[in-house]
Amino acid sequence: MRNSKWAVVAVAAVAISMLSGCIALTPNDASVPPTAAAPPLDPELREQLEAALDEGFEASGMPGVVVGLWVPGQEEWVAARGVSDLDASVPMDRANQSKIGSITKTVVGTVALQVIGDGEAGLTLDDTIDQWYPDFPLANEITVRMLMNMSSGIGPPGQAQLDRICADPHSTITPDEMIAIGAATPREAYAPGEGNTYSGYNTFILGRILEHSTGTDLGALIDERLMVPLEMTRSRFAPDAVLAEPFNHGYSEFCPEMPQPTDTTDWTNHEGWAAGAMLSTIDDLHTWGLALGEGYGLTPEMRAARIDDRAPGTTDAGYGYGLNVSVHIDPATGCLLDLNHSGAEPGYGAHVQYFEGSGAVFALIGNGDGGTGEEFFKVVKALLTVLPASVAATSSDACLE
Repeated sequence: MRNSKWAVVAVAAVAISMLSGCIALTPNDASVPPTAAAPPLDPELREQLEAALDEGFEASGMPGVVVGLWVPGQEEWVAARGVSDLDASVPMDRANQSKIGSITKTVVGTVALQVIGDGEAGLTLDDTIDQWYPDFPLANEITVRMLMNMSSGIGPPGQAQLDRICADPHSTITPDEMIAIGAATPREAYAPGEGNTYSGYNTFILGRILEHSTGTDLGALIDERLMVPLEMTRSRFAPDAVLAEPFNHGYSEFCPEMPQPTDTTDWTNHEGWAAGAMLSTIDDLHTWGLALGEGYGLTPEMRAARIDDRAPGTTDAGYGYGLNVSVHIDPATGCLLDLNHSGAEPGYGAHVQYFEGSGAVFALIGNGDGGTGEEFFKVVKALLTVLPASVAATSSDACLE
């Protein structure tokens, strides 16, 4: 996650979650999408989705976008608009790899909850970070839980991070150098655990704690625990941001001294690291949406904690930030409605959402930022507004049974 503009992108997904129903919070292994032919998608729904995609894509101004909706028991809907490469006019395609930004936080958070749940590393949610970073401000009060739900009070990267990226798009800054910058960033006014501020520095510290406590590189942890068993062969943790063919070029308007837009495909992502350095495809995001929603590899205790341990400030409508994931709760019943997260990198945007009631997954990948980092949200919002109750809602009291 890059700057204060983009902080809104990653957490605003919570505010566009559909008012869906919920079911019991029981963990299941993420399933591989079925290979058998599913019943055709309702023609009327397909027409509505296609029209909404056209409307949202035109409003976004992005060069290209690819989206997918997977509803259990129904034919998938995957559609693309625009181009992945402006110079070569290559059409956008579902096979293309792309930068997915802060969706990385859900991956790192899942690894953390797995490590904590299996107990082998001795790590707990209540450990304070002074064990690893004793000189970090208020380190003896900030817990792993606070890092994950963004309630630590650590300040956001802000404009300074964007300025660094524009000055050196191929930076190889290290995680500990980023954490040192975070330590020098002014804190929020509240005490640790008593507010919420979205800051990628939290996830940098979490990533390094995972490396220290397990003795394993973060990329290897992600591969061993998630990418390999889930067969997400087109996804990887990539601070170098080197994309594998075929891939989407990214186009950014964030740096005023550069051509508008600027091709950001070869920009590194060491500034994102644990907070935003994953690469993926639309089909792998489908797999990840299932894994995220079904609590892949998590104990019942850890899955419940991810949803229940939200930062202070959950809205009256039930939107909040849990342990490295945006959470939407039915305020009337306390039932989970959906889990979601978005991500933005220079020239790229992505979104993934799991609907608890139906088990449906919605995902999007775009390749432009429009200078705000929020252009892809125009497509997300347009599509979510046409989802029927069969996808986004079930009985609101189902999880109380």
